[in-house]
Amino acid sequence: MTGELETLALFGTERPGNPTVLRDGRVLVSMSAIIQPDYAVRAIGPDGVHVTYPNPAWAGKPQADGQGLAGVIGIRADADDIVWILDLGDGGHQPKLVAWDDRAKALHRVIVLPQNVLRPSSFAQDFVIDARRQRIYIADMTLNEEGFSDYPAIIVVDLKTGLARRVLENHEALRPSGEPVIIDGRPLARPLGDGESAVYGYGFNPIAIDPLGRWVYTGALSGRAVHRIDAALLAHECDDAVLAPALKYWCAKPHCDGFDVDAAGNVYVTDIENYAIGKASPEGYTVLAQDRDRLGWPDGVELDAEGRWLYITANQLHRLPVLNGGVDDSKPPYHVLRLRVDAPMSVREAS
Repeated sequence: MTGELETLALFGTERPGNPTVLRDGRVLVSMSAIIQPDYAVRAIGPDGVHVTYPNPAWAGKPQADGQGLAGVIGIRADADDIVWILDLGDGGHQPKLVAWDDRAKALHRVIVLPQNVLRPSSFAQDFVIDARRQRIYIADMTLNEEGFSDYPAIIVVDLKTGLARRVLENHEALRPSGEPVIIDGRPLARPLGDGESAVYGYGFNPIAIDPLGRWVYTGALSGRAVHRIDAALLAHECDDAVLAPALKYWCAKPHCDGFDVDAAGNVYVTDIENYAIGKASPEGYTVLAQDRDRLGWPDGVELDAEGRWLYITANQLHRLPVLNGGVDDSKPPYHVLRLRVDAPMSVREAS
């Protein structure tokens, strides 16, 4: 089955990272940190024009007064239009969660991730919000100098206290598989010099929570399996002896950078090797849309609150030199799109 993609916005230089949708339908996108953009988040208007969000001070580089963002991939808006932004941090700035109140047009909160929940190779790149239990679950992929996810884990942040803990580190479901990601016949690889290259080993990257807050879904970018864990269990201070057996296989998936999930457990994935968006479930896998021009490295996806539309970013990351053996094959523009999916978002729809 092939769906009809709608183009919402085009980017000529910046590459959209992840999308999120406010309750009034406005779309926000992070700007992929891999190219170090001047501003980390943009808002897309109905005419496709995109502007800095929430303002140049907070979307720009870190300043002495604490405002600014070193680099962003993960972004999520909650039911109250609090926009949560995950700052990756850098050598001089700790990773942090920045919450912006879109309705009040004011800063809501900042939570700095403590060093004890991080690793030297931490790459805290995406997250989900568990509104029922007031938790945020962060996917720390970790990526060392060799391009390997060495200590992937979930970071659980308690929004009531601001405290954080690291769980399920190096769980088999979060580790990279031994299978490389291959696009257009070439594996994702970084240049080493003298014509040599090294293949990346990407672990835990996509993360989602179902709209009823029951299950948290995880996957490795280079893996072919979706696992899930009871959100109530993950929220509580259980140790890994309890959590590890509770993270259970759900269904097969292709190599993907992002996914979202509906109330029936259908997983909407960015099928990066096939320039496609697909739907995975225990019943199998279906391609929903495929487009070699617009879906070059579909990166992030998010269902809107009604489940009607799936919002998608595509940014051709595989054509950047750092992922393409030192060669830049980028072909702008880069896209923000949406696809009609009519996903079930409640128990009645899912039954």
